[in-house]
Amino acid sequence: MTEFNINRSIGIAITEYNSLSKCISIIRKYRNCSMAEIKSEIDSKDFVFVCDYTDTEELNKLIECHDELANEGCLLIIQEQDRPITRTILQNLKEMHDAIHEETMSMIDMEVGEDNNDLLN
Repeated sequence: MTEFNINRSIGIAITEYNSLSKCISIIRKYRNCSMAEIKSEIDSKDFVFVCDYTDTEELNKLIECHDELANEGCLLIIQEQDRPITRTILQNLKEMHDAIHEETMSMIDMEVGEDNNDLLN
């Protein structure tokens, strides 16, 4: 079962679907678990994918999984911590992660550049 930490997690659950086998196939691309486990999560409307909202790589996977399931006609619930959110909020969170990464890399580059200038002098 996918564990959902109400203080740190974002999760997606499937409320309706057209093809159970397609749902399972999609989810298995993103999670290493049995078909029976995924079927049980779908049947119980439990979360099929969960990630920590600060984990950029897992957030990107969650968005990809969400979009693939949505494209197969699934109706999904996205929950962050203890409230439902929209796909737009997920995208905004991803963009915030990307901006923080870019800013951090820029600061590192500036510091390395300053250190290299110190070494040259």
